[in-house]
Amino acid sequence: MEIISRFIDLCLFRASPSDVPASAWLLKITLLSYFVLSLIVNKLDNTWNTSFFVSLADIAVMVIIVGLLLTFRGFQSRYTQVIIALAGAGCCMAIIGFPIIWWFFQIEPEQQTASFALLMMVVLLIWSLMVMAQIFRHSLEVKSATAMLITIAYIMITLVVTGLVMSGVV
Repeated sequence: MEIISRFIDLCLFRASPSDVPASAWLLKITLLSYFVLSLIVNKLDNTWNTSFFVSLADIAVMVIIVGLLLTFRGFQSRYTQVIIALAGAGCCMAIIGFPIIWWFFQIEPEQQTASFALLMMVVLLIWSLMVMAQIFRHSLEVKSATAMLITIAYIMITLVVTGLVMSGVV
């Protein structure tokens, strides 16, 4: 329960990646949880097959980009904690976001753009970006603006890769 509390604290900006234990066992459990929750959320709008590969691609992008960023800054020793922090915060966001996303897909397509569900999804997206930027800011020891730029670049790369996976190119 304590680790779940840490993930919640990350999402509430009360903790940093250094507050998460650097445990190989916790890394495996957190990544597996992140994968399963990602699979479930992606299934709302995709087939199981597509959801599976999109979720794998998302994790692959995370572990590669975080590794590159930490290596570039000389903080490779933080790798396990940063991946656990990102995946753990992602799990919290997925749990919070699932009912909102499900609700959004229950609305008629013509009414989606004017729905409260869309507003809630935008709020969740902004919150998620801020949490990710905070994790990057602490782990890379950069300014907030730089962390936000890194977060936006990270999201763009993730969207391109997952888009390629969804289209069948990769």
